[in-house]
Amino acid sequence: MLSSIWNACKNLLNRVKESLKTWTKPATAALAVGAIQDLTRAKSDLVVENAILRQQLIVLKRSVKRPKFTTGDRTRLTLLAHLLKELRP
Repeated sequence: MLSSIWNACKNLLNRVKESLKTWTKPATAALAVGAIQDLTRAKSDLVVENAILRQQLIVLKRSVKRPKFTTGDRTRLTLLAHLLKELRP
């Protein structure tokens, strides 16, 4: 009885694990399209987007369980996002 329950749980966990792998696998076509789009973008646009991503990494690397955005983080991200929007046609 216990072995059948154990096997059912293992099968369920394996299916969940495989589903997570499928859901989190990046689409290769989307990566190629994104790379081609980046080639046509202005350098200033890419620099601003890079700055936004760097700011997000700074927050993520804080040594706490759940990093939170400070007012300064929000201000920088808002200004950078505004710049990114302004640079796009």
